[in-house]
Amino acid sequence: MAAPMYEYVIYKGDDVVCGGTRKEILEKLNMSPMTFDRIVNPSTQVEEAKVFRRKGHSQRMVGVKVSIAEIKQELGLA
Repeated sequence: MAAPMYEYVIYKGDDVVCGGTRKEILEKLNMSPMTFDRIVNPSTQVEEAKVFRRKGHSQRMVGVKVSIAEIKQELGLA
């Protein structure tokens, strides 16, 4: 099996909850695939951005897909 080209980072507000592949996150957070799909859906990010602008905070989990190359660059490994 080929190495993944990207991973996900799950946020709750400004805090990082966890990161990893889809499978790793499903196991770490004990969530259903449907819940994961909703969290990483771009429409969820848009909705939460609106809530943040209106209330100044957000408590729902949001997932962001990040390329492995970007992670390595941020860590100075590339």
